[in-house]
Amino acid sequence: MTAKKRLPPRVGAVRPSQLMYAFGVGSTVDLPNFSVVVAGLDAWDERNQDIVSEPRLLDAVRAELGAQVRELRSAPWLEETRNAFDDWAWTGVPVVPFPRWLRCPRCQMLAPIDSGLFQLKQHPYRPDLTKYVHGSCGRGKPPAAVPARFIVACPRGHLDEFPWIEFC
Repeated sequence: MTAKKRLPPRVGAVRPSQLMYAFGVGSTVDLPNFSVVVAGLDAWDERNQDIVSEPRLLDAVRAELGAQVRELRSAPWLEETRNAFDDWAWTGVPVVPFPRWLRCPRCQMLAPIDSGLFQLKQHPYRPDLTKYVHGSCGRGKPPAAVPARFIVACPRGHLDEFPWIEFC
C-alpha cells in the first residue's frame, strides 16, 4: 500500500469561470477571514485536470505565447460528495496567504503569519470558516486575526508586502 500524498485542505472556493477571468494565477482572492494569492501553474496538481482538446484554441494560444505551450488543461476539480474527507476535499488550486501580515483586533498586535503568534484553525466541513487566530491574546476565545490589507505594487503589476518594519 502506498501512502497517499495529502495536500492542504480547502480554505475557500471559487467557480472555474472565476479562475479563467477574475481569479487566475497571481490574483488575490478575498476569502471571508483572510486573503490569498493563486499560485503559479507549476504548483498545480495535474492528477485531477482534464486535457482540453480544442486544436484551434491551442493554435491561437501558441500564436500568442509560442510553441512552448504543449496542451491546454482544465482547473483541477472532482465532484463533491457528502463526505468532507473524500478526495474532492483535497483537490483544488493551490494558494498562499497574502498579505502575510495579520492584525489581532483585540490587542492590535501586527505580525507576519510565520511569526508563530497566529494559528490556522481549519474547519473540515466548512472551508469558509477557516481562519487564523491569535491564541495568546488575553482571556476567552482566541480572536480571529484579520489581514493587514496594505500592499505595494510596481507599475508592471507585481505585488509585495507593505514594508511594515521599514515604515515603523
